[in-house]
Amino acid sequence: MDNRSIASVLKEIALYKELNGENPFKVRAFENAARVIERYEEDIVVLAKEDRLSGIKGVGRQIENIIKEYIEKGSSAVLEELKTKFPESITDLLKIPGMGPKKVKAVWEKLGVSSIGELEYACLENRLASLEGFGEKSQQKILAGIDFIKRSENKRLISEAMAIGNEIVSTLNGSDSFARVTIAGSLRRGKTIFKDIDILLVPKQNAEGNGIRKNITSLADSGDMGIIGAGETKVSIRRHGLQVDFRIVEEKSFPSALQHFTGSREHNTILRARAKRMGFKMNEYGLFRGEEALNIEDEEDVYRKIGLPWIPPEIREGLEEVEAAERGELPVLVEKEDIKGMIHVHSTYSDGANSVRELAEACIDNGYRYLCISDHSKSAFYAGGLKEEELLEEKEEIDKLNRELQPFRIYFGIESDILPDGNLDYEDEVLASFDFVIASIHSKLSMGMEEATGRLIRAIENPFVTILGHPSGRLLLSREGYPLDMDAILEALLKNQVVLEHNCNPHRLDPDWEVLKKAGSMGVMVALSPDAHSIDGFDDMKYGTIMARKAWLGKSNLLNCMEADEIGEYFIRRREGKEN
Repeated sequence: MDNRSIASVLKEIALYKELNGENPFKVRAFENAARVIERYEEDIVVLAKEDRLSGIKGVGRQIENIIKEYIEKGSSAVLEELKTKFPESITDLLKIPGMGPKKVKAVWEKLGVSSIGELEYACLENRLASLEGFGEKSQQKILAGIDFIKRSENKRLISEAMAIGNEIVSTLNGSDSFARVTIAGSLRRGKTIFKDIDILLVPKQNAEGNGIRKNITSLADSGDMGIIGAGETKVSIRRHGLQVDFRIVEEKSFPSALQHFTGSREHNTILRARAKRMGFKMNEYGLFRGEEALNIEDEEDVYRKIGLPWIPPEIREGLEEVEAAERGELPVLVEKEDIKGMIHVHSTYSDGANSVRELAEACIDNGYRYLCISDHSKSAFYAGGLKEEELLEEKEEIDKLNRELQPFRIYFGIESDILPDGNLDYEDEVLASFDFVIASIHSKLSMGMEEATGRLIRAIENPFVTILGHPSGRLLLSREGYPLDMDAILEALLKNQVVLEHNCNPHRLDPDWEVLKKAGSMGVMVALSPDAHSIDGFDDMKYGTIMARKAWLGKSNLLNCMEADEIGEYFIRRREGKEN
């Protein structure tokens, strides 16, 4: 039990209280307490045992008692009582974009709708069009949201899939049955969302078949759905609800199997055709001349045997990577070590969990050479957006820390909201005071393609904008981005020498790697940005680095591969209009 699980209970209570129509101030009290506890530095369980919960801002007597009960019993009587008032399926409605607690409460009370299927049927019968607070447009948006959920069912983000995969690899490596345990498939290639993952296994010589399968199936979720199948060479289970396919191969076949089960179908088809032209047969078991299997040392040797250099896993999509390999023109992809600084980070001045000093010291500890702070601007009032007078205080602290922490450098920026008309939410003289400006959309996400594209292009044309933030506005598995003419956006970025952000948060990974690849080929500079709201958020850079590699990007394509002085000079040139 940790702070996050305790906060989750308080959030759930707040949700059910809102569904129950209780006093809004009480609802907000639980929401605020949950927010504080989730980010609290000290262990709440320890504080509860020491009877120190009352010292936490927003934790009154009622909430304190609920926390203590949850810690002691693993449940909350208040929450359980609230849940009895509603069908279990009602919270599923909250997954639909645009369906907040008030609207869920309305369809439940007025239409008796408590599940996604019932809501879809009600929409198809046109019952929401005339319901107060909805209308025809709302009804169509809800239907589109339900369709999106159906298409997203049983899928996981890369962060979730990677956590499950790494957990399995660690567990099986600790057993006595396997000589090799390796992630393969689309997870090794770096997709964004997953319905299943592949793991390649090489048993130890003395391992028995039943013992091998028992080791694997012991990882399955409990219940009838945990074990999908358990054959001699393939075992499939569900782990934390995600399907995991294990391929069991001999040591001699491992290099070929790793290549085969990593590459996309299109990539492997191209390789097999090439091998066939050279007189070989190629499959997951090896490379054969007639019936004779060639001796293959490792995965690089698989490619070498058919006259190609090793192709990095992330780009094995069957697009143009084999042709590039044939010409000796494979890109040198960015590595983790190439990233010199952290761009797009929020501090406690807006909605971040850590101070500027804490963020800077964490960057130093992790070997970074600079930090680009970009708290929210004044329009983002919901996220503690900074008014003009508050900016001066942050700037003074950053200047002081720069004198103290040199040669480490902190750059003073802002994530400025793009207003519906494409303008930013500060006057030019304020924008001119920043080292850099990230322009992002956080409101009115329902524009059509022409209006949304025009809005972004007008922001890009603002001479103070350095970086365009998370352009599509999507949240993977939660919200589709607004429609955009990305070709027009990329042309505008190139013309105005504005950097394209790739938001590395695994819920966003915005824009897609295909867009990043096109940006790189056009010469549009890209910034890998964790959009971190805490030190833990720095870890999201690994997902962005995977996407940058998948997009064929190297050091020269990425803003945060610049050294500290170099990026500072870049910001100055941009502010002075010399990058155009």
